[in-house]
Amino acid sequence: MRAEGWAVLTACCWGIGSLLEKRGVKIGGLAPVMGTTVRTAFSLLLLLAVSFPFWTQVRSAGLKSIAMIAVGGGVLAGGLGIIFLYTGLKSGHLSTVMTIAFCLAPVIGAALGVLVLHEKLTPAQILGILLCVTGAALVTYFKHA
Repeated sequence: MRAEGWAVLTACCWGIGSLLEKRGVKIGGLAPVMGTTVRTAFSLLLLLAVSFPFWTQVRSAGLKSIAMIAVGGGVLAGGLGIIFLYTGLKSGHLSTVMTIAFCLAPVIGAALGVLVLHEKLTPAQILGILLCVTGAALVTYFKHA
């Protein structure tokens, strides 16, 4: 499967997962940090099982690689990012919170790709970024009362 196909599957998992997470936090009256903890615990169990054949790679990856993944994925994206998402989902509309979070994340990623990794953007990609920002702005401006 091409990278774009994996991205579509990711978006489906995140969209459906966020709906279930919003409902679960609301039904259970959970604090966002507790919802994040439950999510992370079950993610860890699944990942421990499916990653078992690759555990030896950690030793050869090196401390810098592991630290970057730990801070980027564990602390920022998987920890703080999910706590912030749950906090928004608990008090806001799924349609607004998801659109803003998942429209702006690729914009920030593209900007970092250009600024840090020196990637080049095509005119079509720049148009896509502008459309993402416009979409997030429209959703925010016309949000539910």
